Amino acid sequence: MVVLLRPGGTAIAHLKPGQRKGDMASGLLGNGNGASAIDARAFFDSDIPQLAGTLIDMGVLVSFGTTRDRGAISISVTHNGDWDREYFRHADEAADWLRRAVDILRGRIGIELMAAPEPAQTATRGRSRLR
Repeated sequence: MVVLLRPGGTAIAHLKPGQRKGDMASGLLGNGNGASAIDARAFFDSDIPQLAGTLIDMGVLVSFGTTRDRGAISISVTHNGDWDREYFRHADEAADWLRRAVDILRGRIGIELMAAPEPAQTATRGRSRLR
């Protein structure tokens, strides 16, 4: 893994082996030099909604966004104040990352997924007319 640093040492991007800076969405906050926009609807026509739902059922916050140039989709997962965020151009890579998050958090939380919980019943109170 290669880490790109700002002056002063703050990390701005993590590159995987074989990945170049230009492979990312113009850098994370790039200037839009050549990155094509992601089709978000096509991106979600995959296992991503199901995997996000699994994480949410586990009590994990899952959030989605895009880079400023809309060249990549960001996915963040947060549990008990710990969080991780990655940027993706391809749905299959995002789905693989979410699968790893499910596996890691399932072990960390120490739960096995059960059937969907029963909806909470709301208390009904009787009403009477004022006379």
